[in-house]
Amino acid sequence: MSGGIGDEQKVKLQTKSLSGIAFDGLLAPLRQDRGVIFPYTPTIGIGHSANYGSYDSTHSIYQPNYYVNTPNPTIGITATFTANDMSEARYTASALHFFKTLTKSDFGENAVNPGSPPRTLIFNAYGHLHAKNVPVILTSVNYNLVEDIDYVEVDFNGSKTSIPTSLLVTLDLRVQMPPRYTKERFDLRNYANGSSLKSGNGFI
Repeated sequence: MSGGIGDEQKVKLQTKSLSGIAFDGLLAPLRQDRGVIFPYTPTIGIGHSANYGSYDSTHSIYQPNYYVNTPNPTIGITATFTANDMSEARYTASALHFFKTLTKSDFGENAVNPGSPPRTLIFNAYGHLHAKNVPVILTSVNYNLVEDIDYVEVDFNGSKTSIPTSLLVTLDLRVQMPPRYTKERFDLRNYANGSSLKSGNGFI
């Protein structure tokens, strides 16, 4: 289990509010936290990069580069979930369904807000240096149901499902900052000295 850090610095992937997603049925165990607080310390890879083009000078070497833009930071998570008892099994099942739900748009004849994209989430991990209140989208979720492990049968409102006692889940996140917010709030000097990170305004 996550240890050695306070609740505010634990790794979390949450919705901004309870509106839009009914945290009932399979998602009921996540309602209190509006999402997933990772039960074990995950492996997190955070990527920052800058895009450059180059000037093609004939018969030359070491062409000069010019700055194009800085793409959105990427976040990759590899996390362990377990099902050692019924409570853990329910939480793991809920987390899996939560991740899958967040790759879907509101589509079809029963849509409440037809065409609306998957929800933007809030990601937190280990304080402001790494990620504090960062708006992200979930671009992929992957897990394997392997053969050489025990499974636990868990009941959700009369429907049964089987959950492996240990499960590895990989998630790919991408920072989703509103353009106007970035234009009005980003300040390179405050970013460099860390004050904009400490304020929890979502920059990473």
